[in-house]
Amino acid sequence: MDDFEDYYRKRAGALRRYAAAIVGPGDADDACQDAWLRIWRSWDDADPDRRDAWAFRVARNSCLDRRRRARPTDPLDEARLPPIADFSDAVHTALDADAALAVLARLPLPAREALWLREVAELTYAEIAEVLQVPIGTVMSRLHSARKKVARQLRAEGR
Repeated sequence: MDDFEDYYRKRAGALRRYAAAIVGPGDADDACQDAWLRIWRSWDDADPDRRDAWAFRVARNSCLDRRRRARPTDPLDEARLPPIADFSDAVHTALDADAALAVLARLPLPAREALWLREVAELTYAEIAEVLQVPIGTVMSRLHSARKKVARQLRAEGR
């Protein structure tokens, strides 16, 4: 898939939802606009075999830049995140989309990002490590911790 427009059509929604998970829905569109401009400018320089991880990393960096420039006035756990695709992990299958978003919003950002990239974007551990610029062991640790916290929250809510 070497065509930018095809790639944009395929991944724009996923990058938008990922941005919303990081900066909240209010700033996600602006962060994505910055990210897509960066992606378009560097499109020919990116490795086609690693384009997904690269694009998510560009989106993440755009979100982090936006967060540094203006701290959100509402904590993310109070924001309503946009709907996401279904989770394949057994911990999440019992949740409806709204409950899943509420649970995700209560996780710390590193855990929320790792879980979102794995379960929603369906990236591999190696791709997540590349996006987050951390070792694979850190990805595994964050996913384990996130899943345990989600399971604990679900038990506390009687699910």
